[in-house]
Amino acid sequence: MTILERAQQLHDSTLRRHGEMLDRQEDTLARHEAQMAELRAIQTQQAGLLVTLTEVCARLEATDARLETTLQAIKDLLDRGNGH
Repeated sequence: MTILERAQQLHDSTLRRHGEMLDRQEDTLARHEAQMAELRAIQTQQAGLLVTLTEVCARLEATDARLETTLQAIKDLLDRGNGH
């Protein structure tokens, strides 16, 4: 085999490997893009959940304040007695 033939084989082999590497890189990039889309969807869901949880906390705090007021009124009534 001549030097030119060996060089041609090496060149062909290099091109083949390079093509395989590019294919793997394209596959990796496609998977990465899909994963990023999933992460963005999860992030959107988490933001919605945070809003919902914040609203629930606000309602619980308002309920707690009303219960505290009611409890204090009951304590005041007990302290005064029922008049009997």
